[in-house]
Amino acid sequence: MKRPAFLTILGSCALLAGAAHATKLDLSSNVEIRAANYQNLVYGDGRNSQSLFSENATLGFVIKDIKLEKTQGSSMDVGIVLPARLPNANGTPYVRNAYVKIYNFMRPSVTATFGRQDYRLGQAITLSGGDTGLPGGLLEIENVYRRVKADLFAFRPFKTDRYYSVLGGSLYYPAAEGLWQVYHFWQKDSGAGQDMIFNTLGRTKKFTGVRYFLSQSQLSFDGEAVVQRGSADLAGGGSGKYEAHAFMLKGAWKQSVPFFGQSHLRLGYGRSSGNPGSASDTDKAFFPTFGSKNSGLERRGYGAIAGATIYDMIKTSDTLNGLPHGVSGLNVINIGADLPYKKLTLSADLYKFRASKNANDGSLQIASEWDLKASYPMGDNLRLNAVYAVFTPLGLYPSGSQAKLIYGAISAKF
Repeated sequence: MKRPAFLTILGSCALLAGAAHATKLDLSSNVEIRAANYQNLVYGDGRNSQSLFSENATLGFVIKDIKLEKTQGSSMDVGIVLPARLPNANGTPYVRNAYVKIYNFMRPSVTATFGRQDYRLGQAITLSGGDTGLPGGLLEIENVYRRVKADLFAFRPFKTDRYYSVLGGSLYYPAAEGLWQVYHFWQKDSGAGQDMIFNTLGRTKKFTGVRYFLSQSQLSFDGEAVVQRGSADLAGGGSGKYEAHAFMLKGAWKQSVPFFGQSHLRLGYGRSSGNPGSASDTDKAFFPTFGSKNSGLERRGYGAIAGATIYDMIKTSDTLNGLPHGVSGLNVINIGADLPYKKLTLSADLYKFRASKNANDGSLQIASEWDLKASYPMGDNLRLNAVYAVFTPLGLYPSGSQAKLIYGAISAKF
């Protein structure tokens, strides 16, 4: 009888662990089963409803602390994560993580990771592996200068029909109260494509960002600002420029709320630049290709329905950013709270979305959304979640019904 694939993989990992005298074999599994119903989703002048049932799972194997006998003091981890959360509607399978992580690589303060891996730069505004990982290499260097840590990375992610090149680095400085981060990277694409206002034969975008993160017992703050520059080879001949910017500020604190007791409150405000007109040799709309915006087939971001970043949102038209034609840049405001009641946690969030620019000189008002979520733990490894969300289209869309989302989910892990 043919053995199931996961048993074959598990057996191979166990044999490798034994042969390599590994200290530890870590196994992990996450399963989420979710049923959702979307009503009156906006697309152009139309409204559409859709029911959705999804089963998302990951199964991970990490063999840790494999000694490298011919390299004194060095060891490595070998990891494989196999998800069933698919990024393609046709169900094409993929491997989320398959990597080798080497400690004390060449020198004691360097850790090197090669292969498909999770990576998140800052708040993930500009670069994130998300649920599909980033193939390439990462060097993490401790104490480059005093307490400064450095990351150097080179990734080769695939998007739509071709590979991109992502090269850059990041510096971390732990100050007395918080953590400073400065980064710069190049995102290169040598194929023909459509950008916000350009038809291109090739393009290079450069992102420079600074982040400050503070976390204390009662208060946290996370602020990040990014500048986008670069150039494009235009399909019609000549060249174009990129000149854009964005920022996101988030704060959270603990406070006693009547009836609920000690609760977690939060505020967020973010903005990205947009294009004042469509005919220009300078694209002023902030738009990175590999920022965090999806979880499998679904949007992930601000608002359970909108799934917004600070530069795009759920598709409401056929444009690159999902917004009506000529509209670019986003202003996002979020006010929310997590309210504990016995074992139950109730979460409430209000969002307001506004465009930065409208090349057609029309309205800038996109939508508002409010979300209610209930989360109930049935143990350390099992949780029930439910969400009810209402998305109200504003001036940029024809008047019509509100979009609504209702979903329930059960998630388990070990």
